[in-house]
Amino acid sequence: MIGYISIVCALLVTCIAAFSYFNMHLSTVTRRSEKGRAGKVGMRCYRLAAVLAGIAAIYLLYLILDNRFDYAYVFSYSSRELPFMYKLSAFWAGQQGSFMLWMVFHVIFGLLLSRKNDTPPGVMAVYSVLQAILLIVLLAKGPFMLLAQPQLDGVGLNPLLQDFWMIIHPPIIFLGYAGLAVPFAYALEGLFSNNHKTWMRAVLPWALFSWCALGAGVFIGGFWAYKVLGWGGYWAWDPVENSSLVPWLVNGALVHSLFWARLRSAAVRSAYFASIFGFVTVLYGTFLTRSGVLSDFSTHSFADEGVGGLLAGFVLLAIFLGLTLLIIRWPDLPEGELYTKINSREFTLGCSVLIFSLMAVMVFIGMSTPLVTMLLGNPSNVSESFYNNTSLPLAAALVMLLTISPMFNKKPNEIISLKTYWWLGMIGLLSLALPLKLGLYQPMLVITIIFSITALITNSVIARSDQMAAAIAHAGLAVMVIGIVVSSAANESIVTTLTLKQPKEILGNKITYIGKEEANDGSGFYQNFIVGQQKIEPSLVQAFTKYNKEGQPSAREPAIDRKLLADFYVAPVMKHEDHTATEIRLATGEESRQNDVIIKFISWKMITGSTGQEMRVQTVFEVIKEGRTEAIQPELVYKNGVVTGAPVVAFGQYKVVINGVNPRDGNISIGLLDNASISKSDSVEVEISNKPLINLVWIGTILITFGCGWGAINRFGVFKRKMDGTEKGSMSYL
Repeated sequence: MIGYISIVCALLVTCIAAFSYFNMHLSTVTRRSEKGRAGKVGMRCYRLAAVLAGIAAIYLLYLILDNRFDYAYVFSYSSRELPFMYKLSAFWAGQQGSFMLWMVFHVIFGLLLSRKNDTPPGVMAVYSVLQAILLIVLLAKGPFMLLAQPQLDGVGLNPLLQDFWMIIHPPIIFLGYAGLAVPFAYALEGLFSNNHKTWMRAVLPWALFSWCALGAGVFIGGFWAYKVLGWGGYWAWDPVENSSLVPWLVNGALVHSLFWARLRSAAVRSAYFASIFGFVTVLYGTFLTRSGVLSDFSTHSFADEGVGGLLAGFVLLAIFLGLTLLIIRWPDLPEGELYTKINSREFTLGCSVLIFSLMAVMVFIGMSTPLVTMLLGNPSNVSESFYNNTSLPLAAALVMLLTISPMFNKKPNEIISLKTYWWLGMIGLLSLALPLKLGLYQPMLVITIIFSITALITNSVIARSDQMAAAIAHAGLAVMVIGIVVSSAANESIVTTLTLKQPKEILGNKITYIGKEEANDGSGFYQNFIVGQQKIEPSLVQAFTKYNKEGQPSAREPAIDRKLLADFYVAPVMKHEDHTATEIRLATGEESRQNDVIIKFISWKMITGSTGQEMRVQTVFEVIKEGRTEAIQPELVYKNGVVTGAPVVAFGQYKVVINGVNPRDGNISIGLLDNASISKSDSVEVEISNKPLINLVWIGTILITFGCGWGAINRFGVFKRKMDGTEKGSMSYL
């Protein structure tokens, strides 16, 4: 009850804080004397709410680490044998836990805002309302529900999620989600108070931080998919993937709108739109992925757990409040020219905002298609070609802007002549060699590659010293686009069968399958390949298949031979996974010889759970090979009407699983599988791909994240220099 009570109390105190901050905001507007008292009440209540929310989060973590399987959430996502780091990631593995993680970050950012003396009370009022929304969702579907029948062990984390990137990918995504609430709160406060200038300076570092965090989360998700799923890609235009991409694109429009508005006050309209819809798209994406709408169209969406309607209501509320205030204040917003001439920085900024917005709209339409068609009675989804065909021209336009924008980032009175950059045309012509070498002749692909290369050059050479953060991010985007276009369009793939120790020449590489071996800890098995080229030392690469709790192959990781210019990607199709184990029946103290190994049944005991709904048979065996003896303890578990045997591996080779026990005479039936004998005679069907310049995708994403992060740090004031009481280079980018 601790967690539930903490959430209830946190919700009540948050509502009081929101009311107090709103009262303080009204007092500030009307200059009433009681504004100080209201502000103190609001701050104290918010901090108390933060403490209560923290108690709930810490209690959930305690339940997971303490193996409290009487709680449904802990039972569903953790287990006794789960390593500590994966138990930690079980905190956010499920829907309820991910909302709790979101709440933790939201509270932390709120505490940072409340400590700043210059944070308007209206901002804290809106931010507290958003916090109340998250608490209501946690109250409606929280992680503290008890099971009707407590369990002795949990289901555990999906083997696919038992990966290093699961530890950092979701937290980074939710850092971005929580950060986007700050621009939303500032925008609504600016509209409500009719103050359209000061809010943008405060929003910029938060927008950059959110752009950095959300982008890093999306990029890490792509790399995780590439190295784990074995389908050869890093992006599938999955609706759940898109639900994070759309806020990132809108946030890109917001960042550029804020810089644009500093040059041309009329662009404040664009900044308001992007601030509002940045957070609205976060709520909308959350609704899509957690309402069950995408259950037939996405491989990793959540099932409907009763919060879909609630989330839809909050999406509509956020849109209504934001657009209503914007419409009311529209006549009061600054007017004027958005740019003075085409060859100017404000023009390129405006075009950047337009391109990011169009990209967001197209992806938004695509990911919303299942919802719209479901309402019309015939659920369907758009194909990948829709995204590719709409995104490629916009990407080409964006890298073209990145090519020319550094030319206009000069001092206000400096004369710009495009003739100065004649050498850039020569680089563009030389860039034709890359697509022609790779056999890419489609005009749009060629144009995108050429402008990506020229954008990389201009941002590396022409950028001003006070714009290095932007130059790095822009150069990273250019590098990433080259990697995406080339690795996708020039990708070669073939499905073939490899026979043990018989080399095969495929896609310019000689590949040899050398067999299968069990992992030392029994968590799965490796399939080993030798890959080599002429005049290049051959290398060993391994594909790994993880077992689930029942000992069946579950998650698969491909074998990747990484080279500077291309990845050689080997993904086993795994048609020969299932092999028949030798069934052996033994009495207590009896032994059986199977080829070169002896297995002896030592003892067994039966343990009944406290509720009587679960039974566990614990056994002890000795496996003897070549004079060596290894003791193993396989178990048979009856739970929820299902009997499963947990396999154990001896000598890294022999898999033993209990099939059944006769309680009357103590006889036991086991299955024995020699993995070494399998690997000696096995062949494997694989899909092999050659992915040129794939590493440019990862290098580009790192540069983008670094550039945005550097810009955010600068804007938060960590390394900010001041000249005459103002920021140095007030016209600077990032």
